[in-house]
Amino acid sequence: MEQGFYKHMVTPSLAVLEEQAAENTRLLEEMNRKWDEEREAERKEKLSTHIPAPLKASGQELGDVMKHLEELIVYENYSEEEEDKTKFIKARLRHLDENAQVAAVAHSLAAYVSMLEPTHLKTFTDKIIEDTTLWVSSLFRFKDASAYFHTEEREGFVRVLRLAIHEKYPRFSSDGYEALYSRPPVIYISAAAKPGLGQYLCGQLGLPLSCINTVPCLTASRYQHRIDVAALEKLISDDIASAKTPVLVLAYAGTPALGQVDNIQKMREICKKHSIWLHVEGNHLACLTLFSVPTNVSPAKTGNSMTLNLAGWLGLPAVPYVTLYKSSDHNLVQLSGLASHNVEYKLICLPLWVCLQNMGHQGVVDRVKACVDMAKVAYEKMKPYSTLKMVSNPPKPKSQEPESTGFSNLLARAVSAILIFEIVSPSVVFRYTGEREEDKEKAPYAVKGEETRDVAPYANTSKKLNGEEELESEEVPVSSEIITQAYCDALNLWLAETLKREVPKVELETTDVINEGTCIRFAPLETAHVYETTTEDIEKLGKSLRKQLSILDATVRHKEIFHDVVEAQDNFRLVDVPNWAGLGAVQYIPDMWLDKLHDLPPAGKAQINHLNVEILRQLKSSDTAFSLGRTDQDVYIRFGLITEDTDMEELIGLVYTVAMEVEESSKYVEEMAEVVRKGIEKANEDLKKENDEKLMQEGVLRQVPGFSFLANWWSPPAKEPGIKGRTFNLSSGKIASTEETYKYHMQIQENNPEQRQSTARKGPLKANLKPPKRRSSETLQDHVSGHESRASTASTASVESSKAGGDQKATDVNSEATEVN
Repeated sequence: MEQGFYKHMVTPSLAVLEEQAAENTRLLEEMNRKWDEEREAERKEKLSTHIPAPLKASGQELGDVMKHLEELIVYENYSEEEEDKTKFIKARLRHLDENAQVAAVAHSLAAYVSMLEPTHLKTFTDKIIEDTTLWVSSLFRFKDASAYFHTEEREGFVRVLRLAIHEKYPRFSSDGYEALYSRPPVIYISAAAKPGLGQYLCGQLGLPLSCINTVPCLTASRYQHRIDVAALEKLISDDIASAKTPVLVLAYAGTPALGQVDNIQKMREICKKHSIWLHVEGNHLACLTLFSVPTNVSPAKTGNSMTLNLAGWLGLPAVPYVTLYKSSDHNLVQLSGLASHNVEYKLICLPLWVCLQNMGHQGVVDRVKACVDMAKVAYEKMKPYSTLKMVSNPPKPKSQEPESTGFSNLLARAVSAILIFEIVSPSVVFRYTGEREEDKEKAPYAVKGEETRDVAPYANTSKKLNGEEELESEEVPVSSEIITQAYCDALNLWLAETLKREVPKVELETTDVINEGTCIRFAPLETAHVYETTTEDIEKLGKSLRKQLSILDATVRHKEIFHDVVEAQDNFRLVDVPNWAGLGAVQYIPDMWLDKLHDLPPAGKAQINHLNVEILRQLKSSDTAFSLGRTDQDVYIRFGLITEDTDMEELIGLVYTVAMEVEESSKYVEEMAEVVRKGIEKANEDLKKENDEKLMQEGVLRQVPGFSFLANWWSPPAKEPGIKGRTFNLSSGKIASTEETYKYHMQIQENNPEQRQSTARKGPLKANLKPPKRRSSETLQDHVSGHESRASTASTASVESSKAGGDQKATDVNSEATEVN
């Protein structure tokens, strides 16, 4: 029986307990394992706090990485923290042509080739370097030259300069800078060089800034960026006499800003005479590829070295710069760093090796010639406008070119490399000046036959709206005191931004030129391939330029009238905003502060600013021609650009009329505030008086709690008609009882013969203005009446409808004026 008890009762219970113990043990081991993993993860987290999040642990999925890369490419301002993609700005992605695709593939091949066996890789890179050097030197007529390929633009110039120093100082490699002490080296760069070039060269070579000698440019406006050869020769002679050693001269075949070409032939003679290294840079070097030189003509020698920007000139992405140089001493080349032993670094020229073979000589010529043609077409489009100043050197007319250098024979005839630079100009630099030639009766961009039936209220209606004969507009002389250089700079910035917005495929950049100011530069060799610019785009640029110049000329011609009319008004104060590309800026001063402008309290400034903000709000509700300007203390109204058919005095009259209405409204509000305050005080006094009278009539017992019920039962009070109060009439300023209102259940409006009438804009708005000080009142009146008489034949309905619907059309351009900070 005992055995049965153990068999049937104890043994199964022990088995169950054993299973439960095993399960509990497993759970505890699992918990311990997880705790160990968590502790290990925390330890690794603490040890890897310096590791960026994207690189922690085992990295990310490749798909996520590529997705992130795609978004960085597609959007200019992509941020992982921003979830709303509508706030991102889409980037302007370039379409890759066949040669650009070849260059991109060649970069990947270079990465793959770098994993070859060292011996095979050296043989491979030597072949690539040898072929590419031969081809580039042949294309640019610099035979028997060596090449240095680099990714930084000025790196080749630094290495060449180091080579020139080694040639001038044989002991420089052993004695170091002690070899330079007795006769310090001198480097000559043009005043037209890029800013900071001298500091960069000295910083890279460890030389003092006294080694840089800046050569002045010619003073003639046509060649203001061309180096003064006579001054260069004098500086070299003076330095030699001062126990200094001239080492290198930098010449430009196309200066960075204006694209002007130095007298390289004369500079080469001077450098050869004094054994000085001549280095040449510039976009005009690309034009050397346009000529096929016969075998019986020796190639032109433009200097000892040159730097070529093949990536920009040929439109090949990430292709290195090439510096061609000639040196017979291989040891000095090694010391200067022009011959690299890094095999992988030499592979940067592999994309160029592939692309040059894919393009061929004709492909290179076609690309450069297309850019030169675009620059020539752009120059022809800008040449007729008298208000545009061509700052860069224009192409020589055919009559001034040598007989054998016609543009049609560039590919067939051999000419001197020096003459090439004078014939072809691959960049155009111009500036809007606002100055007109006196012998031109009418600007070449004046639009004929374009009638505007929807005009702004201030549009000049002296032109007939039904196609009748137009009246000649009066030419207004431009004062140099008003049209300052800062103002012209602002106009040029506006013109450049507007042209870029209307013709986005034509890349225009603004550049500051000494003695000129802000200029607009078009360099197709640098940008045409990137932005896919074509000759059709240049035609669009010409049409857009014509339209924008008519706007600028109208604004400039009317700016002096604007100043005269504004200065004649007592309540207007001109605000000088030199960097505003528009007519100007004014501030409206209320009558009460006119005599206190010199000692204006803070409350007065706040009131004037608030009034001008309200005036602008009223103006912008119907017209976008105006904008708000601010200084630290003042707020003012800015007038934008105008079109030729704008009536200046009517425009100012519009602002003046609106300002008077706003001021009147402000005064009315102030008066009504005082009336309301007094009315409320009077109503409170009347109500208090009525309550006192009621208290006297009813007696004191009715006001005592407990007795009031008994008093009202004994002597019931008279029944009141209703709740009595007070009403205040804003129109008349009178206070009345609400008895009739509750009696008749309606408000009764009194007839107020003195009710305020709103100011109506009747007749021409210019009639509200005072005549300008520079013109008599009689002249202004004749001018106004003349406009009215000439406009009398126009349809009244057309003019009235234009006020409602034509404001935007006539003045859209005004909102495009930009302020430059």
